[in-house]
Amino acid sequence: MTKPFNPVEVAAVQAAMERAQAGQASQLGPDPALHSRDDELRWVEAVLRHRLSLHSLGRPIAVRTGDDDTHPLVPDGVRFPAVALSIPFADRTLDFLATYDDRRRLTFDLLAPCDRCSKPVPTEEINSLEDLGDYLLQARDGLGGSPRLRTSPAHAADCPSRGN
Repeated sequence: MTKPFNPVEVAAVQAAMERAQAGQASQLGPDPALHSRDDELRWVEAVLRHRLSLHSLGRPIAVRTGDDDTHPLVPDGVRFPAVALSIPFADRTLDFLATYDDRRRLTFDLLAPCDRCSKPVPTEEINSLEDLGDYLLQARDGLGGSPRLRTSPAHAADCPSRGN
């Protein structure tokens, strides 16, 4: 891991260390509610901001959202695209993919290059600031990767990491 340079990564590492010391995650409360279909991208952004506690960083954090034309929104879905989110910084960008899991729960995956084909794929499920800190530190046994890693259509066609 490279040293965290941006305020989100610094806060994530701090939150992960606090969770490790306390033995429990911070309580966020329920996700923001979706009010209309027209607001879906803004709602997904609001949920990411809520789960990563971006409002608590004391400065505005930009989040870009858009449709991801590579991944489906729901498992085995083809009609609706997943949501791509990015948090840009001067030196790099944190890229996330928002999809629904098998339990119809909105989940966020950090996108990173595949170890074998170098394509950006869902690498780790990140649903809290502490999860992001654990990923950055590679510190928690619970880091198990994203369940969507092997099924991601973003892998190169001949990538051995791509499952069925």
